Amino acid sequence: MSTVIPRSSILPLSAVAVIAAAALLIPWWGVSLSVQVTRRAMNAGLALPATAYPSDVFLSLLAVGTVVALAVTLRRGPRRRILSIAAAGGVVIAYATSEMVKVALMQARPCTRWTALTACDATGYSFPSNHSVLAMGAVWVIAVAVHRAWATWTAVAAALIALSGRLFEGAHYLHDVAAGTLLGLAVPALLTAIAVAATREPRSAGVSPASALSRSPRGPDPARDARPRE
Repeated sequence: MSTVIPRSSILPLSAVAVIAAAALLIPWWGVSLSVQVTRRAMNAGLALPATAYPSDVFLSLLAVGTVVALAVTLRRGPRRRILSIAAAGGVVIAYATSEMVKVALMQARPCTRWTALTACDATGYSFPSNHSVLAMGAVWVIAVAVHRAWATWTAVAAALIALSGRLFEGAHYLHDVAAGTLLGLAVPALLTAIAVAATREPRSAGVSPASALSRSPRGPDPARDARPRE
């Protein structure tokens, strides 16, 4: 994995993935954890009107960062460019998958149940969150293309702000954001892994020095050379 992203970048990405998986899988007694967190986030959003903007702002910053990161790969070797393009292609596939799941499940947004900070898009569907897919997909592309831990950590922080904003706005439930997060990470990571396997150089079938010495032709053995010398 360290050949794809720095080892120090694995920690924030793994932490986000584990928290997202926990939000989807951990059972909750009474009212679901997702509903409780979403309802409280929406109440907090009503008390803080400024939360209507960070989600789109930071998602836009991540989009710009992704473009810059892909441009950086133009100065790198062909293998790094291939890995970055594969990661970006994974984001496109993840987004398309998210749209298909939305249409299939047709889950209503939480703002149709409770008062939200912004105008509710009742015609849109909630599960999974496309913002989460794009935000975490951008994080993965930046991690692969830039290959610097500071860039990954910065992108993760921006993505978390964008994801939280969707809860404050009442556009998504917690499980929508969690599912979008996992989808946005998993698909680009899978395509990157395929690109790694496809571009891996085959190991040379060279002969070790010891075996080369053992197989090297020997000169005539004087003790066994029965021919008379002239």
